[in-house]
Amino acid sequence: MLDHRYYDDLLWREPRERLADGGRLSHLVFVDGRLVDAWSERVEDSAYDDVARRHDEDLRSQVVQSPPAPPRHAQALAWLDEVAGSREALLAMTASPVALPRLGDHLDPVDDEPWLVTDELLTDVRESLLTTDLAAPLRECLLLVRERLPELADRMTPARLAAGIVWVVGKANAAIGPEGPVTQARVADHLGTTALNSAGNQVLGHVRRLGWPVRRPWDCEAPALLAVGRVELLSASVRRDLVELRDRSLAEEARLAPSEVS
Repeated sequence: MLDHRYYDDLLWREPRERLADGGRLSHLVFVDGRLVDAWSERVEDSAYDDVARRHDEDLRSQVVQSPPAPPRHAQALAWLDEVAGSREALLAMTASPVALPRLGDHLDPVDDEPWLVTDELLTDVRESLLTTDLAAPLRECLLLVRERLPELADRMTPARLAAGIVWVVGKANAAIGPEGPVTQARVADHLGTTALNSAGNQVLGHVRRLGWPVRRPWDCEAPALLAVGRVELLSASVRRDLVELRDRSLAEEARLAPSEVS
C-alpha cells in the first residue's frame, strides 16, 4: 500500500523543487492516479525538442510585411480614374468645356417650377460667391439630379436642394470648405439654410458613380477633390490640372514599362 505521508511530502515539497530547477521538459509520474514523482530536465537533445521549437515559433511575434506601395504614377492614375469615373473618361478628358456631355438644354418653366427656382438660386450663389467656371458643372449637377430623381424637388426645398448641389460641385472642385476660397458657412448663410453637409450627401447619393475608394496621392500635387466619378461636374480649370497630372503619370508609366518588362 502507498504511504500517503510519502505522497503528501512529495506532492507539496520535493516535486515542486525538482520541477523548478531542471529545465523546460517536465516529467510527472502517477501511480493509480496519484503523483509519486516529478522532475525537470533540459528539452534540448530530447525527443521533444521539435515540440519546444514549434512552441517558440508560436510565441514569437509575427511581423507581417506590408506590400510595397504602388508607384506614384499608378496611385495618381487610380485616383484620376475614380475622379473621372472610368479610364475611358479619363483619357478623353480635356480642359475645354465644349467637350462636356449635356443632359438637356433648358428647363420647362411650367412643369419644372421647383427646379427653375433651384436653378435661379444656383446662379445667384455662383455669381455672389463662386467662380465663373463652376456655372456649367452646377447646371450639369442640377440636370443630373432631376433626371435621376425628379421627385427630389418635392422632398427638399429649393434652397436646400441648391445647397446640396453647391456642396457636391464645390467639394468636387475644391471650391468650398476650410481650404477652399469659400466656406460652407458662407454658402449656407447666403441660401438661408443649414446643414450643408447633410443636403450635399443627399444629393451626392444620386449623382456619384460607385467605385472602389482610392486615397488621394499626397505627394503628386493632386488637389483635395471629392471623387464623384463624373468628369462633367469638374470645372475647366480643375480638368486642366488633372489632364496635366494624367499626362505626367502616363509618361512616367511609359518610361518605366521597358525596365519592368526586362
